[in-house]
Amino acid sequence: MKNTCQFLFLMDPYETLNLQTETSLLIMQELLARNHQVYWLESSAMYLIQDDPRGVIQPVQSVEPFVLGQGRDQSLNDYDAVLLRFDPPFDSNYLHTTYILDYLNPAVFQFNSVASLRNFNEKILPLRWPELTPPTLISMDRDVLLNFAQQHEDVIVKPLDDCSGRGVKKLSYHDLKKDSAVLTGSLLDESQHPRYIVMQKFLPAVKNGDKRVYLIAGDIAGAVNRIPGQGKYLANIHQGAACEKTKVSDKEYRAVQAIRPFLIEQGLFLVGVDFIDGLITEINVTSPSAVRQINQVMGEKIHAKIVDEMFLAMKDRCRCGRQEAA
Repeated sequence: MKNTCQFLFLMDPYETLNLQTETSLLIMQELLARNHQVYWLESSAMYLIQDDPRGVIQPVQSVEPFVLGQGRDQSLNDYDAVLLRFDPPFDSNYLHTTYILDYLNPAVFQFNSVASLRNFNEKILPLRWPELTPPTLISMDRDVLLNFAQQHEDVIVKPLDDCSGRGVKKLSYHDLKKDSAVLTGSLLDESQHPRYIVMQKFLPAVKNGDKRVYLIAGDIAGAVNRIPGQGKYLANIHQGAACEKTKVSDKEYRAVQAIRPFLIEQGLFLVGVDFIDGLITEINVTSPSAVRQINQVMGEKIHAKIVDEMFLAMKDRCRCGRQEAA
């Protein structure tokens, strides 16, 4: 009989998940179908005592319908692999969670690397390859932002630590010059403290789509093109964008090959790269989604590929990984 692996998912509460785009549940379902053990932990139930990261952990008995079993206090080091799958925003609780997870035994696989999730912001990371990105500025200085807007006329402004198109605005230099207070809301956090924001040259080609290219272990697994609604500029699925079948262009393929070594080196196993007009606008590493949409429009089973590649990564360090990868 096959030995089973134990996979621990660190998750947001189930009732807060957006089931339209949720990827973690698909991965769980695939693992259960292969007779492996899947467990659920929320940050409120996790703690660190001395050097032991622990939590009240519940077995996932079923995904559809969603059923959790009785929780048990256990060390996170008892598991074969941990997947940190909290959605942005990246706030202090997220940061502190990564500090606790620094105490994981190195033998526990991390998909993605917790240290890399802490170290790399999804909107700043692309600037390691500036030749592959549209003109982009990270600043909280109003004058610097206005000068950038003057140079590029139409710009997109977005918060650094959120997702799904929340807080994203299209602004023109004309509007900003007429009323600089337009920036005020973006430059203040929920506590009304100044914060860094992203300002990026607006790419009119977004009307043709914002392409999500999904990478597993650095390789392209699939893609979906997200088309904004008529007269709109937000191409996020959560903002009503339509999903269409697509191909990865030569330019996009070359960009992926350029960033691939870095992603592998940093333990970024699951990555969603966003392209507009062949330029990288974001590299999503926190909890990249759109697998359901890729499956739908491309006739793929990306979640099965994810699980296959997880076991390939684990094959040299655990018996069940070797058996699954064989």
